[in-house]
Amino acid sequence: MRTCRVVDADTIRPLRHRVLRAGLPFETAFFPEDYHPDTRHYAAFDGDRVVACLTLLKSQWEGRNAWQLRGMATDPDYRGSGWGGALLDYAETEAAGSGHATEFWCNAREKAVPFYARYGWVVVGERFEVPVFGPHFKMHRFRNESSVR
Repeated sequence: MRTCRVVDADTIRPLRHRVLRAGLPFETAFFPEDYHPDTRHYAAFDGDRVVACLTLLKSQWEGRNAWQLRGMATDPDYRGSGWGGALLDYAETEAAGSGHATEFWCNAREKAVPFYARYGWVVVGERFEVPVFGPHFKMHRFRNESSVR
């Protein structure tokens, strides 16, 4: 059964490490903001199994309140089956309803750009390199009532 919900950092860190930090020490899956009270962590579950995750941090975009998306990962066995999109939609809806912001941004790995674009995110700026993790693009999304699915 597909379920999405708010969770704690410890719930999603194993998947974050396995997908985004494979081959690196487990500690690299910790973000400095993981335990900040304003940070939100989300997971999609197939039964009890965490199959997708993401983190949203309170941030700014061009001087306006925004959410920064970090650490989005989907279990390779579940890619292409809607789990990641369902989680992204759930997290955007939940966070946008918090009163902080309806804008989102991220530094997306180049290979993830088509995924985010399918959900209304747009590339802003030029490609850039993140040491160890490769090419990235800054992406942005403004979520308004007409973009809610």
